[in-house]
Amino acid sequence: MAPPRAYLSFLIVAAVFGGACSPSIEPITVNRECPNLPFRGPAALANADTDSLIADFENGISEVARFGHRDGPWILGNEFPTPTLLITQAMTDCAADGRWAGHFVLSEPASWGANWTAVFRATTSAGTAVPYDARAYGGISFWGAFGAANVGSDHVAFGVTTWDTVWNNTLCPLCSTGASSSAQCASCNNHYLFNVPLTREWKHYIVRFEDMAQTPAYTPMRRDQLVGFIIWPRQQVDLWIDDIHFEP
Repeated sequence: MAPPRAYLSFLIVAAVFGGACSPSIEPITVNRECPNLPFRGPAALANADTDSLIADFENGISEVARFGHRDGPWILGNEFPTPTLLITQAMTDCAADGRWAGHFVLSEPASWGANWTAVFRATTSAGTAVPYDARAYGGISFWGAFGAANVGSDHVAFGVTTWDTVWNNTLCPLCSTGASSSAQCASCNNHYLFNVPLTREWKHYIVRFEDMAQTPAYTPMRRDQLVGFIIWPRQQVDLWIDDIHFEP
């Protein structure tokens, strides 16, 4: 059984980033292995619209923040065999803001690795993805940094999944039977991502939807049918994330 507030989950990445906010209030005392420069409550973020909050990890990682009609879980997507080390958890050691932050550790993957996704809406009773209308927003922001155990990585993919791309829509499960079109099947698990250049210091990043892309591109992003925010490293990684918000 997993320890309290530590649950295995899913992920992927994409985004243009904004500059780091300058420290404004008291620095947090941190452990030696944490990212550098965590600051409590930068003035520009302390008054962020609550409805825009996706996750701040203050209630662990079993579900996203329950604002804006969002009620989904954090989900871990994993390759097989499972990487030697795969951890997703909420911890108090290294928060950028508040008391808790998310921590994602992945050893060298064999193929596509693992991803961690904050799903916006709970699935149906049959396990089918439910789309979320995000047309009121223009992107997603978060605080991010590499942990001390990160080796060699300099970019991580962040982005969004949509109803067209997730494995549990009503079309992707039919691809193996030939009942879905080739164009539709080409979009399955081909999410909208952007490589973000994280560092060992906590920084604030903004990822605009227009900068997230499929590779290769098949389907224009439907912002009225988003399914989740995904982190998808394809390499060994030790990363911290905090205060994930929708951006206007």
